[in-house]
Amino acid sequence: MCALLKKLFHFSLLAVLLSFLFACDKISIPRLTYEDHSEPRIPISVTYAFTPKLLNYTQTVGGCGLPYTIPVGRIISKTFLQVGQNRFNGVRAEPPVGEAQGVPPDGYRIVVDLNQFGFDPFDRSGQEDRYDVFVDLQLHVVYEDAKGTPVAQSPLTYHKKVRIHVPELTSQSVSCETGGIDGTVEDAAETLAKQMIEVIPQLVQLNAGQQPVPAQPGVMAPTTQVPAVAVTPPPPPVTTPSVQFRTKLVDANRNLILEEGETVILLIETTNVSGSTIPSAYVELRGTPILVEAFKRVAPIPMPIGELKAGEKRTAEIRGRIGEVKEHLKGELIIGIILSEGLPPGTHTILTEIQPGPTRKQPSR
Repeated sequence: MCALLKKLFHFSLLAVLLSFLFACDKISIPRLTYEDHSEPRIPISVTYAFTPKLLNYTQTVGGCGLPYTIPVGRIISKTFLQVGQNRFNGVRAEPPVGEAQGVPPDGYRIVVDLNQFGFDPFDRSGQEDRYDVFVDLQLHVVYEDAKGTPVAQSPLTYHKKVRIHVPELTSQSVSCETGGIDGTVEDAAETLAKQMIEVIPQLVQLNAGQQPVPAQPGVMAPTTQVPAVAVTPPPPPVTTPSVQFRTKLVDANRNLILEEGETVILLIETTNVSGSTIPSAYVELRGTPILVEAFKRVAPIPMPIGELKAGEKRTAEIRGRIGEVKEHLKGELIIGIILSEGLPPGTHTILTEIQPGPTRKQPSR
């Protein structure tokens, strides 16, 4: 009996030992490695020249229930510099962005111009703080060698539907959170900056007597490249507004004195006097808050006009209602036209009187 128990004990011990060994065979130590996915650095220096049209471009959109002006040009130039610093040996910019003068012998001067920018909300109703927008960014880049000779040009295009979040202002809000809007423009600019950089290795190969730019050891060169095409003379700069417009403010009793609770109508007649189609245009309102709010209660501001073909004339109508007026005011309504492409016109200003509504008689007892 004791011998049998002893054998059973040995078999049990062997089974436990084998189980432990098999279990240990499945234990592995994790690999503490880091895979470098950074893009190859191109061993040349570049000097960016951003055109005044690009640097000064802004677009006003709705944010936090209020008009918000996107610093489009500033975002694009800043993003291009940041992306370039990660890819080139040296990155500089000409005034007013930087202080660069001239181009290094082994480098390029890159002129970046804005062809078109669109930020068109859709699928939005009321004051929803999450909505979709179509972002349309088109740039034109000219590459010059160290002698200032244009060697290539490349169109860069970004068109994408993006969902953004811009919370409405509340009593607890400190400021308007517009980071989602700016971030969307940054993403578009970053995409185009990377497209532009992928042209540089081709330029080095195309220039006679120069060797292709090698990638860093162990890192694959980018496979997707934007074709560079022969340079053609740039079109003459636009010096006259692309549209002309007329405005008229009509109140219910047509006495040009706005009263509390009165219905008002703003008429805007816009004509495309340029020789090309303008993809999108908007009516922007600024001025005395009670006047602007009268229209914002009814329509989204900026209000889209839509596409304007060359020579087309279109009339937009915005209805509103004057809110509470506690005292007599002198009102000012500033109307502007925002264009996704072309040179916008100057603003129109309408001056008007605003007064409280008729005093209601108290019912007699």
